[in-house]
Amino acid sequence: MPATPNRRQAKRHQTAQRLQQCALRLTLDKGYDGWTVDDLAEEAGVSRRTVFNYFDGKAEIVLGPPLYLDREQAEVFVAGGPTGNLLADALALAADMIAAHTTDEMFSASRNAILSDVVLIKLVHERFTAITDEFVDLMQQREGDAFNPARARLLTNLVVAIFDNAAERAEAQPDRPFSEHFHDAVIDARAVLS
Repeated sequence: MPATPNRRQAKRHQTAQRLQQCALRLTLDKGYDGWTVDDLAEEAGVSRRTVFNYFDGKAEIVLGPPLYLDREQAEVFVAGGPTGNLLADALALAADMIAAHTTDEMFSASRNAILSDVVLIKLVHERFTAITDEFVDLMQQREGDAFNPARARLLTNLVVAIFDNAAERAEAQPDRPFSEHFHDAVIDARAVLS
């Protein structure tokens, strides 16, 4: 009897996670340029072809798929929601995006691998630049063309700084969910800015 789509999806998700965990271990042990996809396939006990059935390339294996904004949530944001406060809504949009793309287990290993390798730092910076451009565009759609793009970039950079602060907290206290660390970092940022 064939597996149900949910069962297949669960197995696919587990395999992708195993591949990413192995890639992160290899990166921490050997550096990003110190291993090949063949090394990963051997480490994970799969074929090279299997690796490429799950990921488009080495960067995606280590970092996961590129971040993207959910179109429905972006529409709510552009319409002035969910709260009506630009900062609160940008933070909510970022938190939802992060929750959809990472797990608490993968988060700490990913951050350590990224911070240990200059190539990964560059790749992450490129990804953040792309998502920043999307955030700026959404803010200008929401606030109107008169909204200063520099202000939109500042707000986006603030969201990224809060995210990074939450990541530091998660590394120090890995037993708490990342969402709680993010929430605490938001509270502290509001206190500092008030």
